[in-house]
Amino acid sequence: MHAGHVIQLSPSGKTFQATDELLLDAMLASGLAVPFSCRRGACGSCKVKVVSGQYRDKLLAQDAPAPCYPLAPDEMLLCQSHACSDMRLEIPGWSLDTPPLEVTAQVVSQRALSSDIVELVLRTPQPLEVRAGQYVRFRLDNGDSRCFSVSNLPALDHGELVFHIRQVKGGLFSAGILPGLQAGDALQLEGPLGACTWQHDQRPVVLFATGTGYAGIKPMLLTALARDAEVTLYWAGSTPEDFYDREFLEQASREHPRFRWHPVLSAEARVHHVALAQAHDWADVQVYACGNGTMISQVREHCLKAGVQAHRFVAEAFVASGALAPVALLAALDPILEKVGPRYSLDGMLAAREQSVRALAAIASQLKVGMTTAQALEMANEQLQAMGASHTWHPTYIRFGDDTVRTPRQGIDPERRLRATDIAVVDLGPVWDGYEGDYGDTFVFGEHPLHQACVKALHEVFDETRNAWHRGLTGRELYDFAEHSAIAKGWRLERNLAGHRIADFPHALFGQDKLAELAIVPSEMVWVLEIQLCHPTEAVGGFFEDILIGENGS
Repeated sequence: MHAGHVIQLSPSGKTFQATDELLLDAMLASGLAVPFSCRRGACGSCKVKVVSGQYRDKLLAQDAPAPCYPLAPDEMLLCQSHACSDMRLEIPGWSLDTPPLEVTAQVVSQRALSSDIVELVLRTPQPLEVRAGQYVRFRLDNGDSRCFSVSNLPALDHGELVFHIRQVKGGLFSAGILPGLQAGDALQLEGPLGACTWQHDQRPVVLFATGTGYAGIKPMLLTALARDAEVTLYWAGSTPEDFYDREFLEQASREHPRFRWHPVLSAEARVHHVALAQAHDWADVQVYACGNGTMISQVREHCLKAGVQAHRFVAEAFVASGALAPVALLAALDPILEKVGPRYSLDGMLAAREQSVRALAAIASQLKVGMTTAQALEMANEQLQAMGASHTWHPTYIRFGDDTVRTPRQGIDPERRLRATDIAVVDLGPVWDGYEGDYGDTFVFGEHPLHQACVKALHEVFDETRNAWHRGLTGRELYDFAEHSAIAKGWRLERNLAGHRIADFPHALFGQDKLAELAIVPSEMVWVLEIQLCHPTEAVGGFFEDILIGENGS
């Protein structure tokens, strides 16, 4: 064995040694954090840019498929490459220093914004990377927690985090802890978290808030104003005093002609009634909403009826304050089969799921008759990048027509075109803020009865199988159940797609077990249930997948 090569990673300057092994294995052995998943050269998770040095490709077995992930001339895959010299590499979109899930923050200041709203300003030792619309969880000494939206753009405020907190009579934090906080006091935070975030769209923006839900909406407003976007805010409150940021809003409306805001007293009107009376082109707006659940449900219903596309209505995926659900969840996980990483959190996984669902809807809305599979894949990957996905832990899969009966490893025809009467599958595996998303579904174009029957049976089989999981079936029993359910409906279950793990990225560190081979009852939030149905005689198939979530979480 020859002497090892020194592999330097830019811009951190960290190094590891590589000899004859694959660069991925060498980096893993060094203890450095590395993005990877499939190890087959298909997903692109371990893609790096070669700044300098020489390498050779992995020798493939005679019957092994060639790596299929597209690469630029200066790129390679760690899982498919051996070093032939000292090298310098860059890993796009990846930090070797994984930010901790929990941080200690110090109180900078607090002040009253109204008779019952307090502005609390905190600072962390290292600035948190907070996207507009995210929140953090305040962890309390007794095991409880409280979630508060970050109401500013910390990157523009020297890393300070600003919160708007309503003081509730008898509230554990707002009445019992907040009043006694002094400058320099320490608080434990978890995050940032949440998928109610800016979607990098150029469309007119409509914002809805109730009460201190405005705190989660204000960063969206600040972002829209900075981009000179057309933006309108509808803010509901019980009394005039609830509009505690009126001075800022009035000044902003004077300085930005494309900004309007409407304070809405709940005794006089509902925010959606006021909004619908305005001259918005609802089919072409991006909507954000933050506040109580009743408002969000009503606004969503009326906005969708008015023409807003579902994936352009973004609301807070909020986990209620109180006892930390992840504590009990983590304690219930099998220590070997269901191992997770140090940043795993229920909030993070739920946010990744919501953003994945939203991304799939956005991609499906852009599928056009006549588009080739290759064109659809390019569009989908551009959409994921625009929405903030750092990686895809498995490749994006899109299949049209006859290819819908094929599994991902069987390959597809990239030049197959979407027909006016057709069936299409979209399967996404993006990574959001270090958490893996995984969501797939099937879409019908035209009105072919067999295509419609396929989608109907597909969702029925999935729902019935998920309900069987709630009754305590093991992974093996779930797929036996799904197979019988599919047969009863006249379809065949493709058992080569057998469910898999999911966690904070990369879950591949902890194993590649299949759900269908699991001899225990799978825990929630760490497994994905995959269902692919194929017609017994026709080249028609459908696919649906989603993370297994407990009844309360779903």
